[in-house]
Amino acid sequence: MNSHPILDKTIFLDTVDSTNLELKRRRQEFQDSNVLVVSDAQSQGKGQKGRRWESAAGLGLWMSLYLGGKTSLSHNLQMLSIYTGTVVQEITSPLINDDIQLKWPNDIMINSKKCGGILTELQWQGEAIVSAIIGIGLNLSHEKDNFAPTIQNQATSLKLEGLENPDRSSLIDAFVNSFFGNLSSLDDGEGLATQWNKKAYRMNQLVQWESPQGYFEGQFSGINARGDALINIDGKLHAFQTGEIRLTEPL
Repeated sequence: MNSHPILDKTIFLDTVDSTNLELKRRRQEFQDSNVLVVSDAQSQGKGQKGRRWESAAGLGLWMSLYLGGKTSLSHNLQMLSIYTGTVVQEITSPLINDDIQLKWPNDIMINSKKCGGILTELQWQGEAIVSAIIGIGLNLSHEKDNFAPTIQNQATSLKLEGLENPDRSSLIDAFVNSFFGNLSSLDDGEGLATQWNKKAYRMNQLVQWESPQGYFEGQFSGINARGDALINIDGKLHAFQTGEIRLTEPL
């Protein structure tokens, strides 16, 4: 496996509670470094809002990237989830015939089913970001029966979408090279938003929007240069920093 020069270390584990938690525990050890942790399985994989993320052994790519290097941290990390989504989309799209889309803020979707997710956590010291942890879960080799019955109609994998033998190692290499090779994209909010919006799930469609302010129905209009979700509600465009698209039709 070829690692990128800006990546200081890659650690492979058989199992862990969660790769994000592992990096949090070892932050002192990895200070000023960029470190990738990959695990065959996670017992407590987490998605957004603390939801459980199924991470069975041998079926997916479960990894977290720790950014502690000063050069990496010098970019606009507020757009990190958005940027990571575009990287995952770019490296996976050529592998299948279907379009891979990005659901705000950080889900990877194929044919309206979830194939992966991103969980970004920033560590602050006063006004400064001193490190960042980006968790990535991508379903690779799942058959339908590998998913819990409750999510079988909402989840998918690269294999189910036509990729016969998903190769974890080549995906890791592609991710690392693309992520570190294009980090300067973080500093061009307009360009990044334009790139993300081209692949946006439910773009210009009616959605139910759940946010701390309540439920709204409106048209999803993509994101702005800060990464906020734009929802057109009764003819007025609103920008949300937190919230979630709820599907308006049953899956």
